[in-house]
Amino acid sequence: MLKEKLRRVVTSGWTNFRRNSYVSFGTTGVMALVLILFLGLVAVNFLGGVMVTSLESKVDVSVYFKAEASDDAIRTVKTDLESLNTVKSVQYVSREEALAQFKERHAQDALIQESLAELETNPLQASLNVKATDTGQYASIVSFLETHKQRTTIDKINYYENEAVIGRVQNISQSAQQWGLIVTLILAVIAVLVAFNTIRLTIYNQKSEIEIMRLVGGSNWYIRSPYLVEGSLYGIFAGVLALVVFYFGAAGVSSKVALVMPGVSLIGYFVGNGIQIVLMTLAAGIGLGVVSSLIAIRRFLRV
Repeated sequence: MLKEKLRRVVTSGWTNFRRNSYVSFGTTGVMALVLILFLGLVAVNFLGGVMVTSLESKVDVSVYFKAEASDDAIRTVKTDLESLNTVKSVQYVSREEALAQFKERHAQDALIQESLAELETNPLQASLNVKATDTGQYASIVSFLETHKQRTTIDKINYYENEAVIGRVQNISQSAQQWGLIVTLILAVIAVLVAFNTIRLTIYNQKSEIEIMRLVGGSNWYIRSPYLVEGSLYGIFAGVLALVVFYFGAAGVSSKVALVMPGVSLIGYFVGNGIQIVLMTLAAGIGLGVVSSLIAIRRFLRV
């Protein structure tokens, strides 16, 4: 008995979906657009996270010392930094090493080499390059340096410039996600309204049949279920369409993303997380369809 009821519910829902083929196609298309934007937000979140993580991994605190700073003073600062739990490593670069590295980087520039040869003194500063165990700890490391007893021997600390760059990237990524979410929510409301009107049209066309079912004792669930199935079908087909379109779109863009962000594969991320993304997209589509159906049939069943 239950099996027959379920079969009738699914069959009726599928019949309703097929009966209004053109309207169903339009409704599915609008819902698919919403889901494509949803997948786009997932991509933006992934790429933004990779970009911020990449920048953070390159950030360190570079401490430059005045020319008159003694080796003992510099090594005292280095030892004190290494004693902090927040510090991963500290690299000391002497003035001589800094000059040798500078010459090596500009080995092909004859003008720079001649200028350095004419100088009587080494113009470069000794420095400490500090890596934190966590990027969130750099501020506390800088505060430690600012209050250190050897602060007078320090010429400058260059973390603040790097912090500003990371902050800008984070702000851009967050803004893109926020605006994308707003647009997606607006389109989701439109999709619900379109699906709502489609299902309401189906209910209106079957008004006589529904009244008969109610007169013979048909429960609200028995009447409601085919329209819930119809709404779910809109969501399922929209989800499949969105996944197919987005897959080919991501495959086409992935090579261009790799040029800007070497080693990052957008399509690889979606394939690697394929099961979760498919389930999430289909669940979102079915959710849109079911909500639309509930709104439409709730109003009808109050008549």
